[in-house]
Amino acid sequence: MGNEITLQDIASDLGVSKSTVSLVMQGSPLVADATRKKVQESALQLGYVYNRAAASLRSRQTGNLGLIVSSVSNPFFAELTNGVEQFLGVEGKTVLLGQHSEDLGAQKRLINSMLESRVDGLIIVPAYGTSADDFSRLLTLNIPTVLLTRRISKVNLHYIGSDNVSGAYEAVRHLIAHKRKNIVLIGGQVGTPAHNERVEGLTRATREEKFPVSRVKVMGDGATRQSGFNLAKELIASGIDNVGILAYNDIVASGILAALRDSKHEVGRDLSLISIDDIESSKFETPALSTVDVNAPELGRKAAESLLEIIAGKEKVKKTVFLNNKLIIRESCGCSEDKKVS
Repeated sequence: MGNEITLQDIASDLGVSKSTVSLVMQGSPLVADATRKKVQESALQLGYVYNRAAASLRSRQTGNLGLIVSSVSNPFFAELTNGVEQFLGVEGKTVLLGQHSEDLGAQKRLINSMLESRVDGLIIVPAYGTSADDFSRLLTLNIPTVLLTRRISKVNLHYIGSDNVSGAYEAVRHLIAHKRKNIVLIGGQVGTPAHNERVEGLTRATREEKFPVSRVKVMGDGATRQSGFNLAKELIASGIDNVGILAYNDIVASGILAALRDSKHEVGRDLSLISIDDIESSKFETPALSTVDVNAPELGRKAAESLLEIIAGKEKVKKTVFLNNKLIIRESCGCSEDKKVS
């Protein structure tokens, strides 16, 4: 390209030093706001284009960060992504986004591709079945990495997630308060850390409430609408009676509600349903979904913040962070605005 505008051109236009212009372009706090604004306006008028490649050679950082999630079509992961991108956008970073769709091969290809693109760090929602070996390259190369919402055992990487144990615990206690005779956890990948956390919360609640173990059931083969629909149909066929259902997440709950619409059972009256996530659409379900609000955007924001702290070499970054959540009472559990079970 010919006649490219340089930092010196901007400096000459304003009568300031080239180093001052350079500091502005690097986002340095050492430059006064008034001067920063003049430099930015001059750069815009002259048509200056920031050379990120050259800057990365000097700083050894590209300003690019990788985000790998399960599926951007899942509203929960969409909300996580928004939280990550909004925070990093304000910080002047660029997010490279990829989805693995629970495919370990795709996850490996995405990680390799992002490393080849010289990302400064990665935020990853691990695919189901991910083992410590799948992240060995990240550990060997010492790539700043944060795992988000899904933990991997025996992996020494930073983790940000919701306190699923306490969330499931509060949800099950509420189901029991509705005097339901049976409690069922529906959905999720059995044996994964996120599913185990829900089972732990369920177990703690039923033990404290002295709820008979014989009337507790766990049904899980996936975290999709189809999984929720199929498992609810199976539960209906078995002759459900006064059951309290804890759905693995709001997507599974949506499938459960669809299956129950075709049955004689009325959600909220004949049975209670509580979920986990509180994605935006949960309040628009019929009936409105009682659910545990994990604040997905805040999870994403916290993961992004932690990643930048790791990249900056801050020493006091916590390895494992569980964010608090809150049980949101709507109609699907059997409560209403004028009649809530405490």
